[in-house]
Amino acid sequence: MNSGEEKIFSELNERQRQAVQTVAGPVLIVAGAGSGKTKTLTHRVAHLLSQGVPASAIVTLTFTNKAADEMKQRITALLSEKEKLIVKIPFIGTFHKFALSILRSHARTIGHEQNFSIYDELDSCAATKQALERLDYQENARAIYKKISFLKNRGDTMGNGRLPKKLQTIYEEYEKILLEQNAFDFDNIILKAVELLEKHPEILNMYYGRYTHFLIDEYQDTNKPQYELLRLLAGKHNNICVVGDDWQSIYGFRSADYRILLNFEHDWPEARTFYLEQNYRSTQNILNASHGVISKNVARTEKKLFTENPSGSLVSVTQFVDEQHETLWIKEKIFSRLGEGINLPRIAILFRTNVQSRIFEDMCIQERIPYQLIGAFKFYKRKEIVDIVAYLRAIHNPKDGAALERIINVPPRGIGAASIARLKKEQWNSEKLTPSPSANRIQTFFTMMAQIRDKAQKLTTKGLIEHVVHTIEYKQYLDPNTDEGQERWENIQELMRIAETFSSTETSGLGEFLHALQLLQDADELDSSKEKLTLMTLHGAKGLEFDTVFISGLEEGLLPHNRSLSIPDQLEEERRLLYVGMTRAQTQLHLTLCQTRYIHGSLQYNIPSRFLQDIPPLYAEFVYQTGTPRTYAGEDGLLYEYQRDREDDEDIVLLG
Repeated sequence: MNSGEEKIFSELNERQRQAVQTVAGPVLIVAGAGSGKTKTLTHRVAHLLSQGVPASAIVTLTFTNKAADEMKQRITALLSEKEKLIVKIPFIGTFHKFALSILRSHARTIGHEQNFSIYDELDSCAATKQALERLDYQENARAIYKKISFLKNRGDTMGNGRLPKKLQTIYEEYEKILLEQNAFDFDNIILKAVELLEKHPEILNMYYGRYTHFLIDEYQDTNKPQYELLRLLAGKHNNICVVGDDWQSIYGFRSADYRILLNFEHDWPEARTFYLEQNYRSTQNILNASHGVISKNVARTEKKLFTENPSGSLVSVTQFVDEQHETLWIKEKIFSRLGEGINLPRIAILFRTNVQSRIFEDMCIQERIPYQLIGAFKFYKRKEIVDIVAYLRAIHNPKDGAALERIINVPPRGIGAASIARLKKEQWNSEKLTPSPSANRIQTFFTMMAQIRDKAQKLTTKGLIEHVVHTIEYKQYLDPNTDEGQERWENIQELMRIAETFSSTETSGLGEFLHALQLLQDADELDSSKEKLTLMTLHGAKGLEFDTVFISGLEEGLLPHNRSLSIPDQLEEERRLLYVGMTRAQTQLHLTLCQTRYIHGSLQYNIPSRFLQDIPPLYAEFVYQTGTPRTYAGEDGLLYEYQRDREDDEDIVLLG
């Protein structure tokens, strides 16, 4: 074994080593939480490179940009200084980024121009609304779009699949509008890539010649279109390695299907399977407590995580009379951890729904605790940013109706809603409008856009933003003499700074910049280098780890969520969601619940989550914190409430 290979294998345990060395044929790695799956995957890529597999032949797919960036850094660190000069890093990115590269190369084959737009949810809702207007249907556009999106991700529109009759009619009109506007919605990025490869075997054969090895992270989160993309591309060489944990499948609402992982050995009969069960993250008490929760699920693989870490402190399960007392207790615990040398970036408060964040934000503000709320009002969703990005989109793709509708009267140009409606009917062709003062103003706008588009050919993305802002007098529109206007202008300047990394001209740089913005995710906001407490949902915490974790709201109706209580599959996913949250913790895990809590403006009386009864008492400390509730009658909400039908269960400890 040479020094390079020794570097690759020296830090791996025996099962990781076996998984890394098995480079030919299908491989399933069932990797428990904190078991070093990222290490195994990155070392496998490094091993492939050391065996002479060209970097250009390797594709590694992830579900987050953050995970992709981390993998690139780890692989680079495994290379020698000499290798860093001559070895390229393979493609490592999200499913959507990879599929997007296919669409960019073959857009015209499926009826699009290469300067296509990617529609986000807001744009897609606007296109759905336009489809409903054309059909004279009085439906809620957002609800219809959400339903279509879910079914598309479930694969219902693939091949000869059809939706219910009325929905199918809306879907077809919606897709027609996307084609007219030279746009793909987010779901179509993968669906259209699959369609392209299925209908054009010559293109599929071209990719067979290019890619020989596929590695997929978080395989339990794949949906049917993603699975079909992999089946097509990896079907010839069969060199596919997937890493996942069905216990951590929590994206069913996005049509993710953990059964794809469970069926891997059936779909790829020659597959070899490796189980990674040694946990390097958490204490044994945290692992045992979380195992007690997940073991009650029926549909799952069988494994038992272990660690060489200390047993650690017991998991605390603490009930409060209301969320004010809960927040006060969490605050004191945070300050206690800070006093013990644990800094803020190593502490997180997790919750089931975004609405629960407000009281913790208030706590941080009052106590002057620096914090970051992940998945909140994002920089790229601010009005001024959306405005300028819409201008860039309309410059890049003149058919982008969603962008044109946003900017045609921003800043105000005297173009009213009626004129915009007429223009939409003419598919944004201003020359078809009846001559009028309003039509003249519309024509002036399109003339200006054409002039900017011509100028864009010679400008960098940053230079183009500067030119747009100057031409439309956007700074004056913001009124920078006010505090709000100054803050908005500073955001525009930040956008220019970000655009500097896309330095080439309109043909490539602008398109890449716009597509990169559309592929951003909530997790990209997390900055662990800053001295801040993290507040985030349980879904957002996937793949992260913290020394100390607080999970708030262990109450029936919150966790599990009331929408899942009567649906067994969804109830199992809620259990997996709690398991994911619990296994983010390294040394301390605190689960909290309240007898009463304000949710959506109304006071709710709660009973403890059914999941708490599955935590073996040997590994947890159950405490009821006394206090004066805002309003409360009776003692029916104490921790012993949830076990009144299970008094014969030896795992239950009555609390009074």
